[in-house]
Amino acid sequence: MKNKMFLIGGIIGIIVISACVTGNAERTTEITIYNQNFGVVKETREIDLDRGMNTVMIQDVAKLIDPTSVSITDLTANTHILEQNYLYDLVSKEKIYEKYIGKEITIVDKNGNTTKGTLLSFSGDELIIQNDDGVHILKSEQVSLPKLPEGLITKPTLKWLLDTDRKGDHEIQLSYMTSGLNWNADYVAIVNDDDSKVDLTSWVTINNTSGASYKNAKLKLIAGEVHRVGEAGREEYMVEEAKAAPAPTQFVEEAFFEYHMYTLQRTTDVLDNQQKQVTLFEADNVSVEKEYVFDTGWYYYYGYSRDNNIKTMLSLENTEKNNMGMPLPQGKIRVYKKDFEGQLQFIGEDMIDHTPRDEKIRIYLGDAFDLVGERKQMEYDRIGDDVVEISYEVSLRNHKDEDVTIAVIERVWGDWKVTKSSHDWEKEDAYTIVWYVKVPENDETILTYTIRIEW
Repeated sequence: MKNKMFLIGGIIGIIVISACVTGNAERTTEITIYNQNFGVVKETREIDLDRGMNTVMIQDVAKLIDPTSVSITDLTANTHILEQNYLYDLVSKEKIYEKYIGKEITIVDKNGNTTKGTLLSFSGDELIIQNDDGVHILKSEQVSLPKLPEGLITKPTLKWLLDTDRKGDHEIQLSYMTSGLNWNADYVAIVNDDDSKVDLTSWVTINNTSGASYKNAKLKLIAGEVHRVGEAGREEYMVEEAKAAPAPTQFVEEAFFEYHMYTLQRTTDVLDNQQKQVTLFEADNVSVEKEYVFDTGWYYYYGYSRDNNIKTMLSLENTEKNNMGMPLPQGKIRVYKKDFEGQLQFIGEDMIDHTPRDEKIRIYLGDAFDLVGERKQMEYDRIGDDVVEISYEVSLRNHKDEDVTIAVIERVWGDWKVTKSSHDWEKEDAYTIVWYVKVPENDETILTYTIRIEW
């Protein structure tokens, strides 16, 4: 046992440090981060144990640790965990004052005069003490205490009571869950001159506010929506080995249960209160198709429409043939294009959902400036008690110096049938009709149709 002088915010006293085993020896670290603001930390530490009972103090764990998720395994010998405590009552001036209420303290003012008495209460730097001379309200310059109050610590600490049958160095594996670890994907797409190809780069942004730093750590990211019970719940995440997909990038992607896992092929530092970006993948010469959509109903590709605006979309196939084919995590995609001077200009952004390989992605960039759509209801005829016929006219005006094709979307309900149409149409689903209408440059095309609805 050894004593040490301390000074915390003007408080002078003695720290009494009990002899115990600390678990801060050389270690290896792996962190698995989920895109739901939590992660799983796995560490291997070397600690020296005596045969029999040992008290082990593990510091440098995350401040936002879930203590109910902690698991430890001795990889060296037969060791039993008899008790586990999570100590988070961190030392501070206020905490020390709280624990010394009703006890004697010594106050030293700026002139060196000392006053002893029983601490009754405190507020900021004002202390109320009582001694034989009465009650005094004093400004604290320095406060002398005999020892650090029991139970206060300088770092969040795991305290274990272990029983082992072997004396010497032990390799201990520690794992726990913590909040404050999060990641998200961001995409940057650069469109070529004729809007037929894009160069796509994906970035992973990692945010660490867990209250711990993870140096030289092996990093894994999980994409998908993992079900969690709640704050009091405890989750077990078992990793199934799967055949890794080839990837010419820093990350190797593999199927993991009903999710996808991305493993960084090197170690990295993930420091506390740090935002870190790492390249996930790059894909060049990805074929895209520009689409114009006039949605007359509530939603189609994106989710909403506005009066006469025609949406501009880019669609691409997430396939190996199209220089992609990797499961894409949910994230924001920003699209740029070079202007006539060769400078990149921002042309729109959208959110993409978790997207498996071999699926289509549609990116809503904004509304076309030179295209206008206008829909009018021309007739409404009730031809029976529960049957109506409705006629519409859609004017599509193209002010561009090139021909375009505009997808016109109509929402329907009930038992419906298109009885008349000036253009060919397709049944997208039970409630959606689509016309692909060609509109010549600097011209107008009129689409007319009649729908019979029964209910």
